[in-house]
Amino acid sequence: MASKPDPLTQESMAKAFNVSQQVIRRQRSWPLYKLLRKYRWRKFITTDETWIYLSHTNANPEVQYLSRDQNRRNLTPSTTVPHPKGIMVWMGISANGVTKPRFVQPGAKINSEYYIQKILKPFLKDDYCRLYPNGDAVFHEDSAPLHASRVTQKFLTDQQVQFLRPPQWMPNSLDAAPCDYFLWGHLKNKLNKRRVSTLWGLQKAIREEVKKIPQEMILRVLKSWPKHCIQIYYAVGRHIEQH
Repeated sequence: MASKPDPLTQESMAKAFNVSQQVIRRQRSWPLYKLLRKYRWRKFITTDETWIYLSHTNANPEVQYLSRDQNRRNLTPSTTVPHPKGIMVWMGISANGVTKPRFVQPGAKINSEYYIQKILKPFLKDDYCRLYPNGDAVFHEDSAPLHASRVTQKFLTDQQVQFLRPPQWMPNSLDAAPCDYFLWGHLKNKLNKRRVSTLWGLQKAIREEVKKIPQEMILRVLKSWPKHCIQIYYAVGRHIEQH
């Protein structure tokens, strides 16, 4: 569960694929497309995590926070802080609804044990059973080291959860992950219209805005997921533009 760069940085990273990465993306995009097509995307719960900062809101803070894509030389020491105030949030979307946003405790050592105890176990006990009572969902997360660790994979296997395994996913593919190409941008746009000045207030605002996401919008996004995969295939693994 690593921190995520801001959207502009994400886009730059995505466009910088080397040849071997493009080959892997193309090789894996077609099988993934086949897993998702013919409305099989309805069985997927796609999840991710990101950092959300107070500077993403319209709080007009007295301190100007330094974003990852800003040049530190352009800001005076009196108006910057080395670590912007924010929280890491984890959540997912599916054809049957959204999961609860779960927040990483500030200062926590984020390892596989923390991820399992504080994120995955509550998710399986609450969201998974609520969204898919028959247990027939496919759990999706990207191939970040924490997600792909043997400990995490064994836990999901022991819980008899169907999940997309790391070799099935395209690495560094923000253009193929619904949370990256839709959810986080949508959520931050909504938060930008709110005045929030504390981390507690930020958590509250996130919970409120998540509940407001129209399910029809989520369905349109998920329906486009197979299309994204096939576009990557025909783009020979190169980054595809989001519209």
